[in-house]
Amino acid sequence: MSAGETELRRGIAVLDQYRANIETLAQQQEIIRVSLEEHLRARETLVRYQEAGKAAEILVPIGANSFLVAQSREVDKAFVSIGSDLLVYDDSAKQLERLDGRIKSITEAANAIGQRLGQLQRRAEAQGEAVQDLYDRLQGRSAAGERS
Repeated sequence: MSAGETELRRGIAVLDQYRANIETLAQQQEIIRVSLEEHLRARETLVRYQEAGKAAEILVPIGANSFLVAQSREVDKAFVSIGSDLLVYDDSAKQLERLDGRIKSITEAANAIGQRLGQLQRRAEAQGEAVQDLYDRLQGRSAAGERS
């Protein structure tokens, strides 16, 4: 195996690693996107619940685009998860602050992953071009060697 072929194999391995990292980041980005949507939906629901007021007829989402009809009671308090399957029952304003903090954190994480993904995609593109150039040079040499 020539030095050029060894270099080509190394370049392809690096390119494969970039592609695997891009795939992993894209999966993380999707998970974060879903989490952000869920938090935004929770925030919107909490705000709408407060706006509806006491004794209002409301639709409660139960998943799979299905709802129950219910009547609002305590619109100034809500349960919100604080992690590890723990819920806090507190004033809605405080719960909105908690959700806003999480939304901000999730958005920052999404932006960081987006930037990292962009960097990796640019590097992978450059690496792909370098591998293609090396391959073309090796092909040119072998074609010239066959003609001699």
